[in-house]
Amino acid sequence: MRPSWVMSMMLATAALASAQLVRAQGTDAVLYTLGAPPSEFEWGCFAPCMCPIFIRSPLTGAFTLRHVIDDPLFANYDVLDVHWRVEGASGPVTVTGSGTYRRGGEVAVLEELALDLSFDGGPPRHFDSGLRAPGAPFPEISTRISLRGEYCLDSLLIVDAKPFDPAAVVGTSPDRIPLLAVPNPFRASTDLAFTLAVDAVVDLDVFDIGGRRLRALAHQEPLPAGLHSRAWDGTLADGRRAPPGLYVIRLATSVGEARRTVARIQ
Repeated sequence: MRPSWVMSMMLATAALASAQLVRAQGTDAVLYTLGAPPSEFEWGCFAPCMCPIFIRSPLTGAFTLRHVIDDPLFANYDVLDVHWRVEGASGPVTVTGSGTYRRGGEVAVLEELALDLSFDGGPPRHFDSGLRAPGAPFPEISTRISLRGEYCLDSLLIVDAKPFDPAAVVGTSPDRIPLLAVPNPFRASTDLAFTLAVDAVVDLDVFDIGGRRLRALAHQEPLPAGLHSRAWDGTLADGRRAPPGLYVIRLATSVGEARRTVARIQ
């Protein structure tokens, strides 16, 4: 049996290594998306009340994580541009806000996610995971945040997120019209390129992840076969800048269609 001080040193070394791994990720904002295992919103009763959960709904969306400072124990991050969606029984609910994330620890690896969130524009409410063991290796984040520590009647968000990988998103029509976006993610603008095998009439539109059309880049435009490109400067139809987040580019032609998910970051 190892002496207790040896075990403490081993745990402290592991915690320090985890903090160093977090710090090595750099200071730029990184776009995160909620994904598998499924993120969820729950509202109802938890222990010790133990009555049934009244609501359980899928949670989708994105946020950005930006490293800000290190202290002796933790790497500290700002959580920015939270834009989530809860699929409620009477329609989708938009969740927005910001907060903090920290990861490190003294004798074991711990993390804490704390967010002030607004539901459909209501007053912000503070959700916190408390310090707990990470549910996934960094840079993935897997944790649970709630209003009251999951005590009796409470609201809970199960957050499973990882850095957005544009290479993992492929959207093509049955006839496989190629549609590319470079760069992706982008800050100021992204160039959209597509190839037509035959002459076609083209619509090229930008949608939000809820399916609302935000900007038309081409409308009923006749184009010859070959390579074509259009630029999206990140603005909406009314000239405002699109907020950071995920968007869907839809290419619809007289011979087929294609889709590509793009991400705008700060």
